Amino acid sequence: RSSDLASAVLLWASYVGAQTPVMPPTVQVKMKESATLNCDVGIKDYVVSFYKQIPGDAPKLILYHFHSYGSPNYGVGMSSAHYTAAVNSQGTQYQLIVKDAETADVAHYYCAKWYASVNGWVFSQSSKLIVTGVKYPEPSIMLFSPQPEEPTANVQPTLTCHISNLTVAFGTVNWMVDGKATQNAVTSEPSRDPTDKTFSISSYLTLPTVNQNSLYTCQVQQAGSDSVTAHNLKLSECA
Repeated sequence: RSSDLASAVLLWASYVGAQTPVMPPTVQVKMKESATLNCDVGIKDYVVSFYKQIPGDAPKLILYHFHSYGSPNYGVGMSSAHYTAAVNSQGTQYQLIVKDAETADVAHYYCAKWYASVNGWVFSQSSKLIVTGVKYPEPSIMLFSPQPEEPTANVQPTLTCHISNLTVAFGTVNWMVDGKATQNAVTSEPSRDPTDKTFSISSYLTLPTVNQNSLYTCQVQQAGSDSVTAHNLKLSECA
């Protein structure tokens, strides 16, 4: 899971400090263009690996490379048809190049370097690759009203927005109350349907009170798309 890998990253980071490889938080590329993900490893010392992780799946090795190699070595199912790598003459800056980027490339990417000084692999933080200029199929949104219990000091009414049939795992969920944005929501990590490979997320809006006549709106925008899908709920109209 991405959270497990992130924990490992932070553990290594606290141990090796400045030697932790660095990747940009986000890289955007237009559909069918090449994306370049940079990895700064700081010092020339053994090989560098690149990994891809789609949320809900285990990380997969794309390739590993070293400044003295003529070409990178690829992981299972990966090839030079879609990926390549480059390294500067000092052996401190590596690049993963994704050719002809498509929606299947939207994922977390990591680089990792073997450091003899710690006798182990050190991972970077993740770098999100976002493919832009894409028109995705519209996702499905279901809005659920709060449970009927009376709110108390410890239990406040919560509206639930379940979003499914997302093409990519990354996106932005926003809530509005009577047309005004609110920041009181918590959104879950995406889960992936093993059958159709689409993603789903849930978002929860907790408020001190709810108004039966207010209009509650949940909207989602998939990363890389200009389209926003929204669904409204007015409690007074619920059966």
